[in-house]
Amino acid sequence: MLILYNKWFSVNKNGENCEMISFVECLKSGPRNSWMPLNESRFALGTYRFKYGKLKTHVKSQFLSPLTTYSVNLVFKFCYVMSKWQPIYLRYILQGETKTSVSYLAYEREDGWWACELFQFTSDSRIVDLEIMFDGFNIFYYLIEVEGIEFQPLEKVEDKDDNQSISDLDGYWEEKLPTDYEDIMKWSTNIMQWTTKKEAYSIIRKGFLIDDGEMWFSLDKNGKKCHMLSAAYIESWNKDHLYLSESRFKEATLLRNTRFTIDCEIGSDLLSPQTTYAAYLVYKYLPENQSRFEGLVEVGEIYGSDNYCWYMYLVSPSTPVIRPKSDQNTHNPVHRPKIKGIPQHRNGGWMEVQIWEFQTAATIEMIHMNLQFTPCGDTRFVGLVIQGFDVRPV
Repeated sequence: MLILYNKWFSVNKNGENCEMISFVECLKSGPRNSWMPLNESRFALGTYRFKYGKLKTHVKSQFLSPLTTYSVNLVFKFCYVMSKWQPIYLRYILQGETKTSVSYLAYEREDGWWACELFQFTSDSRIVDLEIMFDGFNIFYYLIEVEGIEFQPLEKVEDKDDNQSISDLDGYWEEKLPTDYEDIMKWSTNIMQWTTKKEAYSIIRKGFLIDDGEMWFSLDKNGKKCHMLSAAYIESWNKDHLYLSESRFKEATLLRNTRFTIDCEIGSDLLSPQTTYAAYLVYKYLPENQSRFEGLVEVGEIYGSDNYCWYMYLVSPSTPVIRPKSDQNTHNPVHRPKIKGIPQHRNGGWMEVQIWEFQTAATIEMIHMNLQFTPCGDTRFVGLVIQGFDVRPV
């Protein structure tokens, strides 16, 4: 990490350059009286208190890696504690464009700062010169202190086959299996047979049906327990059952109303101790119905004491992709970074989106998940097909 006069520079684990420009550097010809000293900021001048109205910024990088796909993010903090995934409705436009873009969802990062994605582009040199006009946030604008504009390389996800090992010794594979794996295999809806620990690991790693076909149990690449629960745990006053060959379960659920809940208890034997888990809704919709699912969805714990809620999307909001001048800019990102509340594609035409997160203790107890999903604006759940929800380590 290196700070060079209002610019922050680092190199990620893939050897790609990351860069952030302080907002004061981006506002050289703009207002300066809204700067706030903030100890956590990377820059000496702190953060900029975003006020209502238009702001013209000039963002110029110096250290980008050529031929690398970047996400351009606004990095900021809320003045007060907010939920982990917060709708913001930030309006902005790139110099030379005629269409205003909107960033709908901000997310909290591991470093405690928040980010919202503005653009994506593939660099052809170290220097990128952008002029961005910000037209203001929604009602949260007076709670936001901006640190800078960041150029972050998009992560490359590579799947590795963990069965490719030089060892066939039972001792090696037994270390990768949970201690109760023999009992787990007995849960299977079908009779499981294996002769070596490697075969047992391969079976349980791939997964199998348990609980009369209403759950799917498996292991992740680190040997942590995972499971998927069928849509039988979805509660809705108006729904139909579908029989889909591409589903893991005998039935999926077709919703026909505007809200639904998930109510279930997760047994301690389905989880690994001292592990952070996330739950993901697994669903699909017909392409012709996409527009009815494009808005925000509010998620809340029904029995929570503090009325805590967060937000997600069923359809990924579009991010402008900056093309070379000879090409027209689009709103179809080359890659979608993995952000809480933003959907990702799965195999078989299914989608998934994170809906919940929890931590197990050294001694695991029963976990109660009771969530309510409420549409915001014009979003509707009519026609949404739910396969179930996946529970796996983050």
